[in-house]
Amino acid sequence: MENITQMIMLSDASIVYYVIDFIIIMGFMAILKFLAGSISDVSLKDILAKQDNFSAGITMAGAIIAVAILMMGVAAGDAGHSYTNEITLMVVYGVAAMVFMWLTRKIFDRFILSEISIHDEILKGNAAAGITDAFNMIASAIIIRGAMTWVDGSTFLGLVVVAIVFILSQFILLFATIYRSKVFDSRHKSSGRSLQSELQSGNIALAIRFSGHRLGLGLALTAASGVVIYDPQLLVMSITAWLIIALMLFALQIILAIVLRHIILSGVNVGEEVGEQRNVAIGSIEAAIYVGIGLIFIGLLV
Repeated sequence: MENITQMIMLSDASIVYYVIDFIIIMGFMAILKFLAGSISDVSLKDILAKQDNFSAGITMAGAIIAVAILMMGVAAGDAGHSYTNEITLMVVYGVAAMVFMWLTRKIFDRFILSEISIHDEILKGNAAAGITDAFNMIASAIIIRGAMTWVDGSTFLGLVVVAIVFILSQFILLFATIYRSKVFDSRHKSSGRSLQSELQSGNIALAIRFSGHRLGLGLALTAASGVVIYDPQLLVMSITAWLIIALMLFALQIILAIVLRHIILSGVNVGEEVGEQRNVAIGSIEAAIYVGIGLIFIGLLV
């Protein structure tokens, strides 16, 4: 028995830190109920149980997963120098994570999908809007979590770097949306439809493909931290290197996805199937291709 306990890397001191982290993390998870007002002006119980709003349920589920991922990043840093320091760092990073999540939704609604109101569409019960909103939060959470594990989580300077990575990642996600919109427009010139108008009309197949692209990109950007050294003494160089690698992985993912799509879906007109026939099967396969490539990047580089 004594030999077995020697194989367990836990000490009495570390257990206390784990308990502190766990209590704080559960507290932030519980806060989600009180933040549900960001979805609507009515209570969470009313919108889910009385109105049976499927779209709001998807969004809330995405928020729960996103916050859990963020809390993984919050807890991943080195332990504080004392219990008080650990509590302070956990709370500060936790609050910052929640702010990042709030900003992600606002940026997505106001700037990235500026032609429609994702918030209003969710209240109408538009499942396509709920799916895109949920996976946008999850993708951003993955990126932020990657940044938190990349930097030194036991310092407040690390939080500044996380904020910078968050801002840069939002620009990359914006460029990705512009790219997807251009691709959709080129495939549907004759009909005059746009990616955003299709999401507004409830195209679930398109929402799944769009979300898969976003989730895969989030994984790819996280993989960038696996090949870049974080040096607080060379902060600008570290962040610049991260941005360069992130953009390279973004471009490489697009190329690989096109190649795989032509192999896996050879002979299939994906534009017609997803954009016009709203074929969920094809949309799901395209989404899986992007997510799969992102996971491969993680496996190879992190």
